[in-house]
Amino acid sequence: TGNKTTKNESSYFRATPFLMNRLNACLTLRLLKGIGPITAKKLVTAYGSPEAVFDSNSIPKESPNARLKALIREAAAVQEEVAALANWIHKEGLRVLLWGEDHYPPLLANCPDAPLLLFQQGSFQWEHSRFIAVVGTRNPSHYGRESCQALLKALQVYDPVIVSGLAFGIDAIAHTEALKAGLKTIACLPNAFGESIYPTAHLSLAAEVAKEGALLSDFLPNQLFDKSKFVQRNRIIAGLCQATLVIESKVKGGSLITANFASQYQRELFALPGAITSVKSQGCHRLIQSQQAQLLDSAEIVAQTLGWGRAPIGDQKQLPLDLEGKEQHIYDYLRTNGRQNLDSLARNLQMSISEAAVLLMQLEMKKHIRPSPGKYFEVR
Repeated sequence: TGNKTTKNESSYFRATPFLMNRLNACLTLRLLKGIGPITAKKLVTAYGSPEAVFDSNSIPKESPNARLKALIREAAAVQEEVAALANWIHKEGLRVLLWGEDHYPPLLANCPDAPLLLFQQGSFQWEHSRFIAVVGTRNPSHYGRESCQALLKALQVYDPVIVSGLAFGIDAIAHTEALKAGLKTIACLPNAFGESIYPTAHLSLAAEVAKEGALLSDFLPNQLFDKSKFVQRNRIIAGLCQATLVIESKVKGGSLITANFASQYQRELFALPGAITSVKSQGCHRLIQSQQAQLLDSAEIVAQTLGWGRAPIGDQKQLPLDLEGKEQHIYDYLRTNGRQNLDSLARNLQMSISEAAVLLMQLEMKKHIRPSPGKYFEVR
């Protein structure tokens, strides 16, 4: 957009001799090559509505530049595709969420690159106020699987909506445990409706999610499937939610892409710590070490950070910790007996001072304990 326009300057719209309803206008903007979600929303804001962009009588607050004017003139050329998409929406029984309207996901609406329209399968209503993304590796360890299950059970008391990507591993565990806990859950798809569910092994899980929550996608049919679709899908996951929880991730992977989107959108980010030798926890450790993410050791830390209040005492649960034998022994001792001096702790646990010091250092590196003056240690 650029300088303010006049009625005479709006005459180029007369090259589009038809009026559109709001859905068709959004579909047209989606189809016009060279107009992405950011530009589309700028045009809608300038004109006041999607359909006004193509109304020859509309006077925008700011006139589009010459390139955009030329693109808008191509609206008539894509109306056959628009009609085909309208038929596809009806055939698939989709609900269409339009940016700027009340039924559009409120948190996603604030993201600069939010799609102009989303397609939804399922009757989920967007008046819920608590949305949490749970993402992680496709090949979780026993510890990662157990931690994810415990986390979802502990979050049940806060009644959040659980958002993930329907992938193997942590995504599927998050959806499944949410359903078991009676929580609403949303799966964001990396493909268009009408195509095979990805992965196909989760067809029945997708049906359950649609029944109890929703399936979401911003893809159009016949878009070629490639890895970039996962990135596009992951931005939706992060954008929908107040916070993203990362449960095991390598240094590179889709989970960290989602985490980076969450940071860009200024949303809260949490990461589950693991063994310092675990490749599957290296991504989480990097997020924690860089202070991009908070250490995730309970559902309570998530609730407190997001201002949800405290759960009843009996409902507060710690996540299982990935500790080795003697580490677990020291951790349990500190939890039971409170703050302890290194010398007395070693004596009571029948360890040498040097062995106890090494184990305490390992627990401190994992952020499970903290030191205090006088060689004292306590559980975080």
